[in-house]
Parts: sequence; C-alpha cells; structure tokens
Amino acid sequence: MAVSRDLTALERLLDDPSPVVREALVSRVRKSGAGGIRWLRDLAAHPELGEHAREVLRQLGTPEAAAHALLAVARDPAAGLERGLVALERVLNPGLAEAAVSGPLDALAERARGLMVAPTDMRTRLRTLSRVIFGEAGFRGVEDSSDQPETSLISRVLERRRGNPLSLCAIYLLVARRLGIPLEPVGVPGRFMVGWFGEGEPIYVDAFAGGAFRTREEIRLALRDNELPEDDAFLRPVGQRETLARACRNLATQHAEQGDAARAEAFAGLAKAIAPAQPDGHA
Repeated sequence: MAVSRDLTALERLLDDPSPVVREALVSRVRKSGAGGIRWLRDLAAHPELGEHAREVLRQLGTPEAAAHALLAVARDPAAGLERGLVALERVLNPGLAEAAVSGPLDALAERARGLMVAPTDMRTRLRTLSRVIFGEAGFRGVEDSSDQPETSLISRVLERRRGNPLSLCAIYLLVARRLGIPLEPVGVPGRFMVGWFGEGEPIYVDAFAGGAFRTREEIRLALRDNELPEDDAFLRPVGQRETLARACRNLATQHAEQGDAARAEAFAGLAKAIAPAQPDGHA
C-alpha cells in the first residue's frame, strides 16, 4: 500500500515538461516494478494525464511496458491506427520513434498530393495513390511471409518496402487519410484490404496486389474458393481494435513459425486482450 500511495503522489509530476523531473519519475516507476507499470497502465486512459502516462511507459523501454502501452492505445478510439501500429512495434523495439513512421508516410502523401492537381473522381485518385506507392516507391507483397515478422512491422515495411497484406493496407490507408481520402480497413479473411464507402458501390483496394480494385463478387468468390463463408460482415469496415488484434495474431503466427514460442504466446495474448479472435486466416 505504501508504494501505491507514493505512486499516486507522483501524478502531479506526469505533465511536468522538465527533463530532470521526467528522468526522476521514470526511475521511480522502474523501481516500483509491476506495480508501477499497472499504475501507468490505469492512468493511460485518463482524459488529461493519459498521453503523459503512455509516454512514460514508452520511456521505460521494457517489453512489458510497451505491451501495456499498446493495450492502452488500442482501447483509445481517438489514438488512431498509426499510433497503434507504432505501439505494436515497440513491443519488439521499445525505442522506435514515431518519426520513423510518420516521416516516410508524410513523404509518400506529399508526392501523391503533387500529382492530384485537379479535381478527379475517387477511382482516379486511388489509382494515383497506387502509382506512387507501388509504382514509384516500389512497395510489394511478400508471398510467403508466414515466418517473417518484419513484414508485419510498419517501420520495417516502410524501410524495406516489402510487407504482408495488413501492413501494406495500413500504409496505403494512412497515406490516403493524409490526402483527405477516408479509407477504412476491411478484414477479409486471408487477404486484408481497404475500402472506400462513399456514394454508390464500395471500392475495395487490394494493396497486396499492387492496389488492384476488387468487387464484392470477386471477394465472395475468393471466400468460396477458400471454403470460407460468404458473409457480408467480411465486406464491411473493421475498427482499430480489430485491425491491431489481427496484426498481433499475424505476429504470433510468424514467431511460432520461427520457433520463438515466448513471443508467439505474448502476441497471441495481446490479440486476445485487444479484441476477440476472428476466423480470418490472418494476413
């Protein structure tokens, strides 16, 4: 109980901008062990102190702290998918800077913006975006990524320009949103996609296939070929939590294929904590 009271007394220091105060705060929480991590995890949902609590969790630089930070971000709808994917990667690389992701995404968006000089329809805008990402920048899907965790980590995919369906879709979506194009994740089993759900028929984009457009019937046919139910729920947008949980399940499978049982179990547990498992076949 004494430790809990001491930690509570530190709350007033969380938003102090002084580097000296922050260093002392991180040191005190580290000495508190699991109790300090739980204290910060609980504060991560606080409307005023949450952002500061998550930053301290990141600075602690431990896999456990990074995992708790991921759960807090995943459960915060206002945090956004980009922050969620950065938090996910920090479970393996706690020192990852947000700029390692935001910088390359900003550059891709700036290039695409320069090519969209006149008002165009949505299909034309998406084709231009695909030209930049898959044509000029050379992003590609890795056909057999089941044992390659780096294909699930957004900073590594931005660096290597090779990814699995979910990571490529995430990059496509995050660049599109920088351009004011409101794409949404679509959890198609076995082949994650993104979709535009404006007026008329939805436009489904298969980032793993270089930005190819897919119709409802094409997706249903693919589900049938893979002996999966042709459920319309698979054609609707999924939320941030579902997307991050699926990314965790991908990482669990990839680490299991590598023989890393500890990491496979850790990511499977994170997926379950973020959102219930779905029969999506991952990727």
